[in-house]
Amino acid sequence: MNAGKRRHFRTLWISALAWTFGVAMLYLSASWLLEVIRFPYRSLELRTQSLVTRQARLAPADPRVVFLADDAQSHTLDQLWEEDFETTPIFKLMKKRVWSREIAAQILERLASAGAKVVAFDYLYLGEDDGDPAFRAALDKWRDRVVVGVQFEDARMGSGLEEPTRTLLPARDTDRTGFANIWPDEDGVVRRAWMRRSALDLSGIGGGTKQTVYESLAAATIRKAGFGQLIPQDRDSRVFRFAFRGEQVWEKQNPPSIYSIFLPAMWEGTNYRNGEFFRDKIVLVGPEGQYHKDLYSSPFGMIAGPEFHLNAMNALLQQQFLRDTSPAMDLGLIAVCGLLALLAGRFLENPYARIAVVLGMAIGGFWAAVLAHDLGWVAPVLSPLLALVGTTATFSIAEQIADRRERSRMRKTMERYVSRDIVKELLDNPESYLNTLGGARKQVTVLFSDVRGFTTLTESSDAQALVTQLNEYFTEMVHIVFAHRGTLDKFIGDAVMAHWGSIVSEGEANDARNAVATALEMRRALLRLNPAWKERGMLELNFGIGVNQGEVIAGNLGASGDYEKMEITVIGDAVNLASRLEGVTKTYHIDLCIGENVAALIRDNFILRSLDLIVVKGKTKPVEIFAVLDERSPTSVEPTWLPMHEAAMRCYREGAFTEAERSWREVLAQNPGDSISELFLERCADLQIRAPIEDWKGVFEMKSK
Repeated sequence: MNAGKRRHFRTLWISALAWTFGVAMLYLSASWLLEVIRFPYRSLELRTQSLVTRQARLAPADPRVVFLADDAQSHTLDQLWEEDFETTPIFKLMKKRVWSREIAAQILERLASAGAKVVAFDYLYLGEDDGDPAFRAALDKWRDRVVVGVQFEDARMGSGLEEPTRTLLPARDTDRTGFANIWPDEDGVVRRAWMRRSALDLSGIGGGTKQTVYESLAAATIRKAGFGQLIPQDRDSRVFRFAFRGEQVWEKQNPPSIYSIFLPAMWEGTNYRNGEFFRDKIVLVGPEGQYHKDLYSSPFGMIAGPEFHLNAMNALLQQQFLRDTSPAMDLGLIAVCGLLALLAGRFLENPYARIAVVLGMAIGGFWAAVLAHDLGWVAPVLSPLLALVGTTATFSIAEQIADRRERSRMRKTMERYVSRDIVKELLDNPESYLNTLGGARKQVTVLFSDVRGFTTLTESSDAQALVTQLNEYFTEMVHIVFAHRGTLDKFIGDAVMAHWGSIVSEGEANDARNAVATALEMRRALLRLNPAWKERGMLELNFGIGVNQGEVIAGNLGASGDYEKMEITVIGDAVNLASRLEGVTKTYHIDLCIGENVAALIRDNFILRSLDLIVVKGKTKPVEIFAVLDERSPTSVEPTWLPMHEAAMRCYREGAFTEAERSWREVLAQNPGDSISELFLERCADLQIRAPIEDWKGVFEMKSK
């Protein structure tokens, strides 16, 4: 192995070890970094784990758990009839903006009487209410079947769950309460639950054996349902497996509304079968998230607060909890990924093969994390992949720096003279037709623009001032061509030739739209430039533009050998016709003319005006041509005279010259000075005097280019 190779692999070893060691240190100190420099590394790690969670299997939804939703329907009751309010008095209470706790009492009475195993209320009953006596009586009556939510206060502010609070049931009544707090991870996403916790745990003090330990709303509910043995006895948080995906709610359908259990037709009918539906069920009563804005971020998107408790209950009933891998295992994964990157660099000198292999290993690592999740483990994802990809990238970047510097220098030099698309094709695709003397047939849209009266300008203007003005003109026009993904072919004196689809194509329709949009932008740019030139004492410029679409031969044409001169261009009838259409604009006193092929592709995007059926000089086949008035947009409006013009054109081509003349006079009345109407009025007058033309089709033969 020569010295260069040894330096190559020494660099690889050093970069691999340094990067892997750095990732390991970053992983171990993520929490410290987060607090000191606000670097959200831990949040990023958690977000990648959310990606894994979305691909992993879900927990089955336990049919013993039911969510009864406090939703918009239960408050508006717009779906009920007047007689429903008379026969069911509770609906009058529910119609009020703020619900009395007497409603909660009746909910508990109805569900418990129907045989519900436990009814849990995901509410914080703060303060006092006129319905408290009724609700307290129901809570006492069904104390073996009810759980009510309470909440930890901010322990850092000196208060805690053990402090007296003005709730209907105090937190100390642990037989009928459970804390409803939801604590997200560092990235703000809820993915774990605490089943048992004390106020001191929140303060960071923890420990101790005499402190009061409280159960969560989910744990207290499951314990009261008779499954206390399933509740973990420690005070650690646990990642649980969700039982729904994305925006789908519990049981993958809209949950039953509170009002429905009081509606006789539903209670007695097939919905609830006189309450049999709720027998032996665990029922959670709580606000529907979208209505009450009780929403939390989860790996699957936003979920309602009650849905979190439902998932926690489901996880307890089915023991769907996940375990975090140990720090030693995490560091081992990081080291293995760094070693794999090192081996890829050692044995794969081709950078593309190396990237492909490492990308394959990264994808495999991700799905390995998904498999681990399915098996009950939560493994780090970001850090091992960062060690794998980062080590490879560090070495690959070093190899590419010199080459990229040279390419950048060459690219900038060439872009001063030819289109960016041509430079890209020449440098990035050396085997393409642009790097040969061959060519390829392609559907291309071609644009020609030409300054009017340029010969006169050269005779009467100062040479230096004219060159300055033309350079400003060309700079603006070429910028517009490039901005619309066009290829600048050449300058022909004062003319600009550009095309779309010869090198990079966005499809025939998009190429045509880009070309016409370029022409309209050129028109607007000239309107901006002329006043500025006039203020500087320069002459105003006018131009004509022709746009055509068709099959051409695109290639790198020129001479080889001692007199080598190459030019990337397009040739063919479609190119010649585009040039002729630019000349046609003089006849019709317009600045933009397009051919029928272009019109067919852009008609839905631009407001077009039929011009004529013409046979250009040197051809025998007629071509329909059009003027472009404007782009179609929500704010654009077709001229009111345009339908009359199109009707006149149809009459003209059918030989009905009198009717055509009448319509064009109406167009001229609405659009005074319209040169096209004036031209066709002259033609109609002449054609009415002359003898009828045999096989008249409305075709006009151009006598000049």
